[in-house]
Amino acid sequence: MRFLASGSGLAFDRNGPRDHDGCMTASRQVSRPGPRRPRGAPTGPQEVREAVLESAATLFALRGVDGVSLRDVAGDADVNVALIRRYVGSRDALIEAVFEHVSIQLAEVVEAHPLAAQGFEADTVMGKWVRIAASLSLSGRRLPGPGGINPVAAMAHTLSTGYGVSEDTARLRAAQIVAAALGWRIFEEYLVDAAELTEVPLELLREELARTARRVGATPWPSPPDPPPVGP
Repeated sequence: MRFLASGSGLAFDRNGPRDHDGCMTASRQVSRPGPRRPRGAPTGPQEVREAVLESAATLFALRGVDGVSLRDVAGDADVNVALIRRYVGSRDALIEAVFEHVSIQLAEVVEAHPLAAQGFEADTVMGKWVRIAASLSLSGRRLPGPGGINPVAAMAHTLSTGYGVSEDTARLRAAQIVAAALGWRIFEEYLVDAAELTEVPLELLREELARTARRVGATPWPSPPDPPPVGP
Protein backbone atom coordinates (compact mmCIF):
# COMPACT_ATOMS: atom_id res chain seq x y z
CA MET A 1 0.00 0.00 0.00
CA ARG A 2 1.40 3.44 -0.92
CA PHE A 3 0.57 6.81 0.56
CA LEU A 4 1.20 10.02 -1.39
CA ALA A 5 1.13 13.60 -0.20
CA SER A 6 -1.26 15.77 -2.17
CA GLY A 7 -2.00 19.45 -2.22
CA SER A 8 -5.71 18.58 -2.17
CA GLY A 9 -5.38 16.89 1.21
CA LEU A 10 -6.01 13.40 -0.13
CA ALA A 11 -3.91 10.33 0.53
CA PHE A 12 -4.19 7.27 -1.69
CA ASP A 13 -4.26 3.64 -0.61
CA ARG A 14 -4.93 0.40 -2.47
CA ASN A 15 -8.69 1.07 -2.52
CA GLY A 16 -8.63 4.70 -3.58
CA PRO A 17 -8.22 8.23 -2.18
CA ARG A 18 -9.04 9.13 1.39
CA ASP A 19 -9.47 12.48 3.05
CA HIS A 20 -7.60 13.65 6.18
CA ASP A 21 -10.06 11.72 8.38
CA GLY A 22 -9.34 8.48 6.55
CA CYS A 23 -12.75 8.34 4.86
CA MET A 24 -13.15 7.13 1.29
CA THR A 25 -14.09 9.80 -1.24
CA ALA A 26 -17.10 8.43 -3.06
CA SER A 27 -16.36 9.89 -6.49
CA ARG A 28 -13.11 7.99 -7.03
CA GLN A 29 -13.11 4.93 -4.81
CA VAL A 30 -13.75 2.59 -7.76
CA SER A 31 -12.54 4.42 -10.85
CA ARG A 32 -9.04 5.48 -9.66
CA PRO A 33 -7.39 3.18 -7.14
CA GLY A 34 -4.12 4.47 -5.73
CA PRO A 35 -0.75 3.22 -7.00
CA ARG A 36 0.37 -0.10 -5.59
CA ARG A 37 3.77 -0.46 -3.93
CA PRO A 38 5.84 -3.30 -5.39
CA ARG A 39 6.12 -6.41 -3.26
CA GLY A 40 9.00 -6.20 -0.84
CA ALA A 41 9.14 -2.40 -0.95
CA PRO A 42 9.57 -0.62 2.40
CA THR A 43 6.43 0.44 4.26
CA GLY A 44 5.89 2.78 7.18
CA PRO A 45 7.77 5.98 8.03
CA GLN A 46 10.77 4.37 9.75
CA GLU A 47 11.28 1.65 7.15
CA VAL A 48 10.93 4.10 4.26
CA ARG A 49 13.34 6.58 5.85
CA GLU A 50 15.94 3.88 6.51
CA ALA A 51 15.68 2.57 2.94
CA VAL A 52 16.01 6.07 1.53
CA LEU A 53 19.07 6.92 3.64
CA GLU A 54 20.80 3.64 2.79
CA SER A 55 20.11 3.99 -0.93
CA ALA A 56 21.18 7.64 -0.98
CA ALA A 57 24.39 6.85 0.90
CA THR A 58 25.30 4.14 -1.61
CA LEU A 59 24.52 6.33 -4.62
CA PHE A 60 26.29 9.39 -3.17
CA ALA A 61 29.40 7.30 -2.54
CA LEU A 62 29.41 5.95 -6.10
CA ARG A 63 28.39 9.04 -8.09
CA GLY A 64 29.00 12.01 -5.83
CA VAL A 65 26.33 14.12 -4.17
CA ASP A 66 25.65 16.24 -7.25
CA GLY A 67 25.34 13.22 -9.52
CA VAL A 68 22.26 11.81 -7.78
CA SER A 69 18.68 13.06 -8.00
CA LEU A 70 15.76 12.40 -5.68
CA ARG A 71 14.28 10.26 -8.44
CA ASP A 72 17.47 8.16 -8.50
CA VAL A 73 17.21 7.62 -4.76
CA ALA A 74 13.52 6.81 -4.96
CA GLY A 75 14.11 4.22 -7.66
CA ASP A 76 16.92 2.54 -5.76
CA ALA A 77 14.98 2.55 -2.49
CA ASP A 78 11.82 1.34 -4.21
CA VAL A 79 9.69 4.20 -2.89
CA ASN A 80 7.83 7.14 -4.36
CA VAL A 81 9.62 10.50 -4.56
CA ALA A 82 6.81 12.05 -2.52
CA LEU A 83 7.67 9.77 0.38
CA ILE A 84 11.24 11.09 0.45
CA ARG A 85 9.94 14.63 0.79
CA ARG A 86 7.45 13.50 3.42
CA TYR A 87 9.74 11.45 5.66
CA VAL A 88 13.14 13.06 5.02
CA GLY A 89 12.53 16.47 3.47
CA SER A 90 14.11 18.45 0.66
CA ARG A 91 17.19 17.39 -1.26
CA ASP A 92 19.39 19.48 1.03
CA ALA A 93 17.73 17.88 4.04
CA LEU A 94 18.38 14.44 2.52
CA ILE A 95 22.07 15.22 2.01
CA GLU A 96 22.44 16.35 5.62
CA ALA A 97 20.49 13.34 6.91
CA VAL A 98 22.62 10.92 4.87
CA PHE A 99 25.89 12.36 6.15
CA GLU A 100 24.62 12.17 9.71
CA HIS A 101 23.43 8.60 9.04
CA VAL A 102 26.81 7.34 7.78
CA SER A 103 28.66 9.33 10.47
CA ILE A 104 26.71 7.54 13.18
CA GLN A 105 27.27 4.19 11.47
CA LEU A 106 31.03 4.78 11.27
CA ALA A 107 31.21 5.96 14.87
CA GLU A 108 29.47 2.78 15.96
CA VAL A 109 31.91 0.65 13.94
CA VAL A 110 34.89 2.47 15.47
CA GLU A 111 33.51 1.96 18.97
CA ALA A 112 32.70 -1.71 18.29
CA HIS A 113 36.17 -2.43 16.85
CA PRO A 114 38.55 -0.06 18.67
CA LEU A 115 41.96 0.55 17.08
CA ALA A 116 41.08 -1.73 14.14
CA ALA A 117 41.68 -0.89 10.48
CA GLN A 118 38.61 0.35 8.63
CA GLY A 119 37.38 -0.40 5.12
CA PHE A 120 38.52 1.26 1.91
CA GLU A 121 35.99 0.27 -0.74
CA ALA A 122 32.84 2.24 -1.57
CA ASP A 123 30.57 -0.45 -0.12
CA THR A 124 32.11 -0.23 3.37
CA VAL A 125 30.93 2.20 6.02
CA MET A 126 34.28 4.02 6.04
CA GLY A 127 34.38 4.06 2.26
CA LYS A 128 30.93 5.64 2.05
CA TRP A 129 31.69 8.21 4.73
CA VAL A 130 34.96 9.29 3.10
CA ARG A 131 33.47 9.57 -0.39
CA ILE A 132 30.42 11.50 0.75
CA ALA A 133 32.52 13.84 2.90
CA ALA A 134 34.90 14.44 0.00
CA SER A 135 32.05 15.03 -2.44
CA LEU A 136 30.46 17.58 -0.12
CA SER A 137 33.75 19.40 0.45
CA LEU A 138 34.78 19.46 -3.20
CA SER A 139 31.39 20.85 -4.18
CA GLY A 140 31.94 23.78 -1.83
CA ARG A 141 29.49 22.60 0.81
CA ARG A 142 30.23 22.72 4.49
CA LEU A 143 30.02 19.33 6.16
CA PRO A 144 26.91 19.19 8.35
CA GLY A 145 27.55 19.61 12.07
CA PRO A 146 28.74 16.42 13.75
CA GLY A 147 26.16 16.51 16.54
CA GLY A 148 26.53 14.26 19.56
CA ILE A 149 28.14 11.22 17.91
CA ASN A 150 30.68 11.30 15.09
CA PRO A 151 33.71 9.27 13.93
CA VAL A 152 36.31 11.69 15.31
CA ALA A 153 34.76 11.69 18.79
CA ALA A 154 34.45 7.90 18.65
CA MET A 155 38.11 7.60 17.66
CA ALA A 156 39.12 9.91 20.52
CA HIS A 157 37.25 7.70 22.96
CA THR A 158 38.98 4.54 21.70
CA LEU A 159 42.40 6.21 21.98
CA SER A 160 41.73 7.45 25.49
CA THR A 161 40.49 4.01 26.55
CA GLY A 162 42.98 1.92 24.58
CA TYR A 163 46.17 3.87 25.25
CA GLY A 164 45.37 5.84 28.39
CA VAL A 165 46.27 9.18 26.82
CA SER A 166 44.72 12.39 28.11
CA GLU A 167 41.44 13.64 26.68
CA ASP A 168 43.18 16.57 24.94
CA THR A 169 45.72 14.21 23.40
CA ALA A 170 43.01 11.78 22.32
CA ARG A 171 41.01 14.49 20.58
CA LEU A 172 44.01 15.89 18.73
CA ARG A 173 45.35 12.49 17.68
CA ALA A 174 41.88 11.39 16.60
CA ALA A 175 41.60 14.41 14.30
CA GLN A 176 45.05 13.67 12.86
CA ILE A 177 44.24 9.99 12.29
CA VAL A 178 40.94 10.76 10.57
CA ALA A 179 42.66 13.39 8.40
CA ALA A 180 45.24 10.82 7.27
CA ALA A 181 42.52 8.24 6.65
CA LEU A 182 40.57 10.71 4.52
CA GLY A 183 43.59 11.83 2.54
CA TRP A 184 44.87 8.34 1.81
CA ARG A 185 41.49 7.02 0.71
CA ILE A 186 40.80 9.98 -1.57
CA PHE A 187 44.27 10.09 -3.15
CA GLU A 188 45.44 6.49 -2.76
CA GLU A 189 46.08 5.89 -6.45
CA TYR A 190 48.03 9.13 -6.86
CA LEU A 191 50.03 8.63 -3.66
CA VAL A 192 51.04 5.08 -4.61
CA ASP A 193 52.14 6.19 -8.09
CA ALA A 194 53.90 9.37 -6.90
CA ALA A 195 55.86 7.52 -4.22
CA GLU A 196 56.70 4.72 -6.68
CA LEU A 197 55.06 2.12 -4.48
CA THR A 198 53.24 0.27 -7.22
CA GLU A 199 55.30 -2.89 -6.63
CA VAL A 200 54.20 -3.08 -2.99
CA PRO A 201 50.95 -5.01 -2.42
CA LEU A 202 48.13 -2.59 -1.66
CA GLU A 203 47.10 -4.65 1.35
CA LEU A 204 50.50 -4.04 2.96
CA LEU A 205 50.29 -0.31 2.33
CA ARG A 206 46.84 -0.14 3.87
CA GLU A 207 47.93 -2.17 6.88
CA GLU A 208 50.89 0.16 7.37
CA LEU A 209 48.50 3.10 7.33
CA ALA A 210 46.54 1.47 10.16
CA ARG A 211 49.71 0.73 12.13
CA THR A 212 50.89 4.30 11.71
CA ALA A 213 47.52 5.52 12.95
CA ARG A 214 47.87 3.41 16.08
CA ARG A 215 51.36 4.78 16.74
CA VAL A 216 50.09 8.34 16.31
CA GLY A 217 47.17 7.58 18.62
CA ALA A 218 49.51 6.40 21.38
CA THR A 219 51.82 9.44 21.13
CA PRO A 220 51.40 11.92 24.01
CA TRP A 221 50.77 15.59 23.37
CA PRO A 222 52.75 17.82 23.46
CA SER A 223 54.79 15.62 21.17
CA PRO A 224 58.28 14.41 22.06
CA PRO A 225 61.19 16.42 20.61
CA ASP A 226 61.78 16.07 16.87
CA PRO A 227 64.49 13.55 15.99
CA PRO A 228 67.83 15.15 15.04
CA PRO A 229 68.65 15.20 11.30
CA VAL A 230 71.04 12.57 10.02
CA GLY A 231 74.17 13.56 8.12
CA PRO A 232 76.38 16.64 7.92
